[in-house]
Order: sequence, then structure tokens, then C-alpha cells
Amino acid sequence: MVDTMPETNEKRPNLRYIVPWVLLVSVLIGIGALVQWIKSPKPIQKLVFEGLYVLKPIDIIEFLEIPSESLQSEITGWKEWEKKLLSHPRIKKARVNRDREGFLVITLQEKVAEFIVHVGDMVYEVDEDKTILSRNKVLAENLIILSGNFPITSDTIQGTQFDDLTKVLRFALKSYPALNSRISEITLEQDGEFKIFLKSPSRSKVFLGNKLDLYQIRKLYAALAYIETENINVTNIDLRGEDAVYH
Repeated sequence: MVDTMPETNEKRPNLRYIVPWVLLVSVLIGIGALVQWIKSPKPIQKLVFEGLYVLKPIDIIEFLEIPSESLQSEITGWKEWEKKLLSHPRIKKARVNRDREGFLVITLQEKVAEFIVHVGDMVYEVDEDKTILSRNKVLAENLIILSGNFPITSDTIQGTQFDDLTKVLRFALKSYPALNSRISEITLEQDGEFKIFLKSPSRSKVFLGNKLDLYQIRKLYAALAYIETENINVTNIDLRGEDAVYH
């Protein structure tokens, strides 16, 4: 009599459970590698500037007081830069981001100067909110100069005269944009008289009297159109009467 061992069924791994486990382990390994990659970026060794309008990189570097030796090695302390940049009179918005490749990207939105204001021996750039952007350091180009004895506070130009002047001029330049490239300076004299200095079509002086309004601006525009059409060279234009007088 021969005894035979009972057959044993071979147990095979159940793929239905193994595949998800393999995928889960792979995902966890990938996440771990990604976290490690994020935690170990390259040292910051280069500054990248975006959004500069009239400011230059050297202006920002000097304002942030970044030592020159820092630019040759790893840059530190940059996490406080956004707050400091927002204290700059010309900067409206600031963002500082670090990327994986060792670049520190500084993105700025500058305030835009609208006029140059001349008071005494000081020259200011101001934006549309009358906020002072600079003192005796004009960076913007081709702006009209407004001269007069306007009150100045720590950071703004004050007074109803300045408000009225800028309001009329802003509307005038919108209605007659050609004047923007022709007017060099507008002065409010001590006696209340307004004068305009032209740089085109020729250097000349315009007498407006004690009122600067849209009627006077229309007269100026018509006078300049006639002078340019007739190719007349003048040094003085008197608009204080009903008719323009040329000299």
C-alpha cells in the first residue's frame, strides 16, 4: 500500500493588492524626493529685476543697502526686502521671490510722475495724487514744470492753487494732447499772473493774465496752430485780451 501526500495548492500573490501598494510606495518616494528637492535650493547668487520704469537696478541695490561683496556670494536677509521696498517714495508695489536656480526675482510697480514742481530752490516730481516722488533728483523725462510758491508738506504738494492748476492742465492735455510736447513750463507769479514757456514750435513766452482755464487753453491751442501753419517765428504771445498778439 502506497501512501500519497495530499495535493497542496500553490499560493500565488494577489496582484489586485500588490499593484496599489507598489503605486502607493512609489508616490511616497516621489513626494519625499520632491520635499527634499524643495528644501535644498541653490544658494542665491543673482538678482533679477522686473517692472522697472525710471528706477535702475543700482538704485534698488543702494536703497536696500546690499553690500557689494554680497553680490559676489550668497545673498541673505532678503525676506525683509518687500517691506523696505514699499517705503521707497517711488515704489507702489513690491514682490520678492526666490526660485530654485538661485535667482532672487524682485518685481516692482513704480509710481508714475505726472508733473515736475519748482518751488524756491527745490524741484520735485509728483504723481497724480500730489505725492512727492523725488527731491532735486528728476528721473522722468518730458514732464511739464509747474513753478510757484506752492505749500509743501513732508510728502505732498498742498494748496487750492495747485489743485486748480493741475485739474485744468490735466483736462487740457487730455483734450489737446499736442500741447504736451509744446509746453515746457507754467509759472504762477507772485502777482497771480500765469505765464507759459513753450519749447515748440519755437522757444517763446505766453502771457495768460490772472486766469488759467479751458478758454485760455483753447486760445493757446488756436494761436499755436496758426503760428505753425503760417511758419511764424515769435518770442512772445499775449493772450490777455480777446485776440492773441504776437511779438
